[in-house]
Amino acid sequence: MRHSQGLCRAANKGSEEVPAPTPQLTALLRKEGPSTDFAVIWQRLWKLAWPYWTDNDDARSAQIKLAGVMALTLGTTGVSVLFNFLGRDFFNALSEKDADKFAEMIVKWLIALCGGIPVFVMRDFFQNRLALDWREYMTRQITEDYFANRTFYQVQAGSLVDNPDQRIASDIRTFTDTALGFSMTILNAVVDLVSFSGILYTIYPPLFLALLIYSVGGTGISLYLGRPLIGLNFQQEAQEANYRYGLVRVRENAESIAFYGGEKSEERLLGARLTAVISNYAQLITTERNLQFFTSFYRFLIQILPAAVVAPLYFQGKIEFGVINQSSSAFNHILSDVSLVVYQFEALAGFGAVIDRLGEFAEVLDVSSSSEALGSQDEAEDLITLEDCPAPAATSGQDAVLLEMDNVTLRTPNGATTLVEGLSLQVAEGNSLLIVGSSGAGKTSILRAAAGLWNTGQGTIRRYGQPIGAHGSSGDIFFLPQRPYVVLGSLRDQLLYPTWGQATEPLPKEQSVPDSNGNGSASESQASSSASSSNGSGVEGPRHQGRALPSDKQLREVLVRVRLGALLERNSKAEASGNGLDTVADWAGVLSLGEQQRLAFARVLLARPRLVLMDESTSALDTSNEALLYAALRQDGITYISVGHRPTLRDFHQTVLRLKTSAGDNATDWEFCLASDVPASALS
Repeated sequence: MRHSQGLCRAANKGSEEVPAPTPQLTALLRKEGPSTDFAVIWQRLWKLAWPYWTDNDDARSAQIKLAGVMALTLGTTGVSVLFNFLGRDFFNALSEKDADKFAEMIVKWLIALCGGIPVFVMRDFFQNRLALDWREYMTRQITEDYFANRTFYQVQAGSLVDNPDQRIASDIRTFTDTALGFSMTILNAVVDLVSFSGILYTIYPPLFLALLIYSVGGTGISLYLGRPLIGLNFQQEAQEANYRYGLVRVRENAESIAFYGGEKSEERLLGARLTAVISNYAQLITTERNLQFFTSFYRFLIQILPAAVVAPLYFQGKIEFGVINQSSSAFNHILSDVSLVVYQFEALAGFGAVIDRLGEFAEVLDVSSSSEALGSQDEAEDLITLEDCPAPAATSGQDAVLLEMDNVTLRTPNGATTLVEGLSLQVAEGNSLLIVGSSGAGKTSILRAAAGLWNTGQGTIRRYGQPIGAHGSSGDIFFLPQRPYVVLGSLRDQLLYPTWGQATEPLPKEQSVPDSNGNGSASESQASSSASSSNGSGVEGPRHQGRALPSDKQLREVLVRVRLGALLERNSKAEASGNGLDTVADWAGVLSLGEQQRLAFARVLLARPRLVLMDESTSALDTSNEALLYAALRQDGITYISVGHRPTLRDFHQTVLRLKTSAGDNATDWEFCLASDVPASALS
């Protein structure tokens, strides 16, 4: 272990704060909420919709499919015009009591039905298929941005937007379905308007003029009455998602809540969220009621309006009876076209809310995943430089440096509090460092900075090698949090994550993962990842990012090393194949925290990184298991840095970095010591 000597002064102590949003994101947050500005909504709509039709690799195919849907939409208008004329002749034959003509019109009507219905059905099918393709593209693009530069971490830790999961899973689907549906509705309305306006105008021009006045007036009144619906729909989406999230939290933390006896508290908190849902929905349906008073009157009046206008012509013998039906049909078609806002205002308001939520989310992702999120050039002096250097050769020996901090001053993300000042250290291969200190002194923050999660401050951090999981990297550095992340999938998937995470296949569609209460079912066949092809012989399997995919034998052996062999035996008995590795379960609920921590160490032993950074990664283990796991790291030649409080950790490290709080000036000092020189009482 190399480090700067002596006791170095640090600035004021601060609490372990969550990352704050950057200035660019803060500016966006000021605009958070529903927008009734049509220009803003249109700008967001255009930004969300345009890439699929132009920047997509399959843009040409998408354009061809869109052209096909448009052609079918035009076909539906043609079918409607045909039925308009058939209806006229049908009612003329009926009024004239012409039996032969009436029978002929019935046959023609049936033939038209056989030819016309497929046009409508196939238009809807191909439109839905295109919307599905669009949804897949948008979801993949937004998900990619969500994970770029750890944007998901900034969004969650900084509370930048509410319920990103709903925006990805639900709002994108609503956006693509509604955007394409409204586009085709507008196209159909334009063609309908042109087609039926000629019919209506030739029948009686004043009727056409009455229609225009009626529709324009109705649209204006609808806009006035329904304007609040956009904001109310936006808030309803958010409140419903918040309430649903609260229920999910209860399910995920059921045991902790039960231990605390917090049922009444959770019920009260959920009740408050439910009250917000009900209150907003009450305002929503009140506004919809006021709008429906008008739209219902608007709809019912038009049932007699066309006939009332042209009836004098019929009484004077100037038009046939069938023309009344034709004029009513044409009038209704045109009125539907020019009254889209009246008839669809509630749906449009909901769509506007979706555009707002999804557009706001996309803007946050754009800023957060871009270089702007890391600060401008003027702000560079207030940012820690993180350099990923080539990993030292495996034959370079004990002196190979794996992590280096050069005069690092670390501040909380908002820059308000300095945690560590002027820290310099080098961690060489084969060494071990324990970071200790009081709560809030900055222990975990040092690991966050090394991981690239925090970069507010000054100095340089050099990582000699790439973190495991980095794209295209074999990985030399492994980060181990206090609460391990348990993925969805089989026991094999747990062991391969994250080193071989991209080498596994998703679960089959017919599988479902049971929750911690045993609800749901899972097919155990075909549950494995591609790693299941290994025969357990120990022969090296396929390689991923330069690492051989472990065989079944190696996976079983590592479970035994971390004392989870009983878990494998239990699963083998329950699984039809007797493998045990391919059992799918809600592992976060099945495994205790201590078992999850041992599982995390199994991942490390399989990956065999050169350096592991651990944040209280044995906090839930007894001393026997703790000693076993640290011994396994040393046995495999893995260098490690630990954050912890337990006195027993001293025995597994060579050097201790102590972060000390001085009561006199409320500042944090730091110093390096040999582990053997630090009394156990100083670590508790």
